Amino acid sequence: MPKNVVTILPGGQVEHVAVDDELQVMRISGEKGATLELPIESYKLDGETYLVARFSGLVSDQETENAIRQFY
Repeated sequence: MPKNVVTILPGGQVEHVAVDDELQVMRISGEKGATLELPIESYKLDGETYLVARFSGLVSDQETENAIRQFY
């Protein structure tokens, strides 16, 4: 069964994707062949738990919450 993940990519790009339930790390390939590995983590917001994959630990809580609110 797939799970829904909000991804936050470089440049502020945000996507909502469905991935395999067992997947713990997303691999994203860029146009020029670069590959990012994004760990999938739980994030609590407003009493709910969401799955997010952030390109960097430097993505702020505010950016993460804004990304989640785009889809939920």
